Amino acid sequence: MSPDDLNEIEQLDGLAAELAAAGRLARVDHANRELPEPAFAVSLRARLLRDLPAPMTADGLAQTSDTGLAAPMPPVRPLDAPERLQDRRHALRPFSGASYLSPAAATATTPDDIETIIATTPTDMDPTRAGKRWAATAAATPWGGSPGAMDAPPPAGVGEADGESHISALKPSMRWRIPTRVLPSRWIAVGLAASVAIASLIYGTTIFVPARTVATANQADAATLIRGGASSVLSAGMQLHEGDEIRVAAAGAATLQLGDNYVRMAGGADVQIKSLDPNHVNVNQVTGRVYHRVTVPAGGDYQVETATVIWQATGTAFDIDRHVTSGGGEQVLGLALYDGLEVRGPELQDSLAEGMSATIVLSPDGMVAGSPVIGPITAQALASEWLVANADLDARLGLPLGRLAALLTPEPTATPTAEPTPTPTDEPTEAPTAEPTPVPTPVPTPVPTARPTAKPTATGPASLGALTVTNNGDGTYSFSWPKYTGSWSGGNEYYKLVHADYPKTPNFGSSGSDYWACNTAPDDTSWTDSIPVGNYNVRLQVVDESGGKTVIRSQTNIVHLVVTPPPTQDLGVLGISSTPGTVTFSWTGYSGVPFSYYKLVFETVSSGKTPSYPDGSDYWTVPSPGTTNVALTVGVGNGGSKPLLPGDYQVRIQAIGYPSGCAYVYGQTSVATVHVSAATPTPSPSSTPSS
Repeated sequence: MSPDDLNEIEQLDGLAAELAAAGRLARVDHANRELPEPAFAVSLRARLLRDLPAPMTADGLAQTSDTGLAAPMPPVRPLDAPERLQDRRHALRPFSGASYLSPAAATATTPDDIETIIATTPTDMDPTRAGKRWAATAAATPWGGSPGAMDAPPPAGVGEADGESHISALKPSMRWRIPTRVLPSRWIAVGLAASVAIASLIYGTTIFVPARTVATANQADAATLIRGGASSVLSAGMQLHEGDEIRVAAAGAATLQLGDNYVRMAGGADVQIKSLDPNHVNVNQVTGRVYHRVTVPAGGDYQVETATVIWQATGTAFDIDRHVTSGGGEQVLGLALYDGLEVRGPELQDSLAEGMSATIVLSPDGMVAGSPVIGPITAQALASEWLVANADLDARLGLPLGRLAALLTPEPTATPTAEPTPTPTDEPTEAPTAEPTPVPTPVPTPVPTARPTAKPTATGPASLGALTVTNNGDGTYSFSWPKYTGSWSGGNEYYKLVHADYPKTPNFGSSGSDYWACNTAPDDTSWTDSIPVGNYNVRLQVVDESGGKTVIRSQTNIVHLVVTPPPTQDLGVLGISSTPGTVTFSWTGYSGVPFSYYKLVFETVSSGKTPSYPDGSDYWTVPSPGTTNVALTVGVGNGGSKPLLPGDYQVRIQAIGYPSGCAYVYGQTSVATVHVSAATPTPSPSSTPSS
């Protein structure tokens, strides 16, 4: 029997003893109400207790009561057991134990209660280890063999004087106790093991702890890791965590791998990892130029934050360049190089298709200033060394290139050496064999099959070579091509720089094609000028119009050219001075491409709007290009849409042009605040840039 079984038996025995005691007390309480005949009771008692051993005295002899009947012997127990014994009697067995008597042993019998109870001292007990069973001591004399052999009960009144020895329980009290099963110790170990297994399963399946993308630094040159406010040198192979910030020195570079996404940082770049959720990777691009190659699972996204503007991709390659302008604000240029790109921010929601770019100006507080400029990626921007290097890396990784494919020059393939065509007399050389060569059987000469006449191959203009296009950065483009070495009689041959809207094929004389240049000398192989904003296919054709007909003698390859307006130039602070009745404004002139005019735009301070002509703001005057100051009279019109009236305003100068038919800001000053009064307008102290 195991120790666990003993513990369970003790619990059951204790419960049985309490129930037996409660039943006995209840019977005693009703003893005087419903009693059997004394003779019947004595006879029944003798029959029921016939087989119980007689209690033993200290000298080993059986002890009997005054009635001549041997009292039942209580269960033995260890010497150190508690006074109250655990009753393990079966149903209807008599109760015996010292716990329900006074310390003095007594025997009380009355006519109403003939039950004899003998209290024994601990010395009468056999101090065995078990203490849980009735002792099997030396054989005792059985209680009378028949009811008639038993002595008569003691006379009435015997023992009544000793009130302490008589058990009186006329009003027994009972209380409920819910039995509690004590689990064996082996089940405790099993429960602990199950708990550990369940906890491991929950942790391993990321039910409560979501998985995170593994982020590492694949390349680190002159880069610093900032984690928890502490700076350390970033080295290749280091693992990155959410909240880490990586700064690259001006002459350094770094490549971060966030799961299947690559973040390639140019010199001077600074990024912070905000989220490594596999479905929602988030990077804060603090400054600099960063190339992002994104591969996210279905339903996920990849976000790059630049102040209040968010660039979101689902699987694409894009480049973001964020830098500070001279006016204290910032300019962000985003290029969608493969697949699309979503751009959103305060009052901004747009989509960039592959091959498109967006230029966004940020005020010093990070808010978007003015409308973003969206257009095709220029050839100059696409051909930068930074993008060429990233295109090469993506090609090695086997990633789709999109617009970057045009930047890669295929490696030259070895030209196979032409083998001589064997003539009918040429015989293949055979290795000598040990066996003699058999005499060949004469083969009849086949009749030659008549060959069909080959159809003439359609030929087009001869290739003149490659057309080179250069963006000069000032709104002009330079085109150059190889010299035509064919017949050039003069007067009827021309170099035609033809173009058509992308993706049409430019061809001189065809519908939808036009030309920008018409050089008449064979050595005049270049042309430079400004190009209107647009998305073009361009090539150079050598056109011969001799004999009254047009023939294209030669032509170059087709170049895809995207012309976008240049970024808005920062003109610095708007100067404001005043005299009685007059306010003078001065600014730095715009030095970029040609534009139409300046606009002195304004908004009232109470409106909370930033003045911008493309956004619908009013203006006080329209200075012409080349002007850098203007004096306005208060209360009258000055050539603008509104006169200068007293009030509090936010003002700025903008250089406006119409490169694609819509108003575009080529340059602008920062916003200044001015107070205009009827008598003497004076600039407010906050006339310094406010956005």
